[in-house]
Amino acid sequence: MLRPEQFVWAYPPQPPVEDEARPAKNAPAVDAQGTIYLCTQGRLVALVEEGREARVVWEYVVGGHVPGPAVLGPEGSIRVHTADGCLHCVNPSGKQEWPPVDVGEPLGWAAPVVDGRGNTYICAYHGGLLRVAANGKPDRRPFFRSRRKFDSSGVILGNALLVGSEDGYIFAIELGDDRGRNLWAHGQEAGYAGGYVNSSPAVSEDGGMIVVAARDQNLYGFAPSGAKAWSTPVDGQMLASPVIAPEGHIYVGVSRAPRGQRPSGRLVSIDGNSHKIRWEYAAEGPVESTPVIGDDGLVYFGDNGGAIHALDASGGVKWKANVEAAVRSAGAILRPRRLAFGLDNGTLVALECPSGGLAPAGWPKLGGKRL
Repeated sequence: MLRPEQFVWAYPPQPPVEDEARPAKNAPAVDAQGTIYLCTQGRLVALVEEGREARVVWEYVVGGHVPGPAVLGPEGSIRVHTADGCLHCVNPSGKQEWPPVDVGEPLGWAAPVVDGRGNTYICAYHGGLLRVAANGKPDRRPFFRSRRKFDSSGVILGNALLVGSEDGYIFAIELGDDRGRNLWAHGQEAGYAGGYVNSSPAVSEDGGMIVVAARDQNLYGFAPSGAKAWSTPVDGQMLASPVIAPEGHIYVGVSRAPRGQRPSGRLVSIDGNSHKIRWEYAAEGPVESTPVIGDDGLVYFGDNGGAIHALDASGGVKWKANVEAAVRSAGAILRPRRLAFGLDNGTLVALECPSGGLAPAGWPKLGGKRL
């Protein structure tokens, strides 16, 4: 792997051999103490940075590939959904909290979502939502039934889980009762985006606007009632998720693959007031990476050409790091002046950056949480 000027460490230090490597498509989870959690080669690994190197604190063997990210619960435990259909829950010391629960095969774009009481919600392979209680006990019946799959990483807003579906609708599923119910009136076109929604929603700082990217090449804004507020056409597929800067501007990656032409990509900035495109930045390749925004306004993202970019709020280039492998993961700021992305060669790379942390407002990363 190339080691650009910004390089600090990689985990594992050398990429796995080619026939064992799995693309690292997910950003690591980071807890309040700065411990880094990632899934690699059939293991959940806890890391800390010491002396500009990554030290392994513990490893938990999950016994199979984990296509989605490690997800933190409110009590500090970590959930992972493995390809064999099991949901694992591990405490911050690396010990199993409860036996793995069979919840079915994971979907390609979805990830577990944990509420404030420790309940875990899974987008079911055959549609709808499953719920596993904080003690590891699954519901006997689906928590919410639907005919379409929710192949999207949902987010919790108030008492509702916002999640995209394959029929082009956003669902707002109430979480307070034994069974979920959709709070948005789909019969009146509330939450309708018009194309598959695989992206994770982003929510404005005041909670008054929910932004999603749809496969019909439009970015949409919805009111908390589900009413469509605006839409912005974007030339290309948005294969990642939007983020929102503190001042309200939106950033999203775009991939284009015209027939007979070389695939290309851009980072697009949309004005938070007019919802028109402010600027576009041409990357080295398609952009499937969800950006992360630093507290100094810098926007970091990767591309499939093997570059990680740092841009200012006007689209100006601060630096570019070539890492040789495609970068399709979301970005993560691990600690002050430390940025991380997963690479398609199976490694997590940490780079030095000027940001002291995440942007303090807006929706600065995938999932929007400050940790």
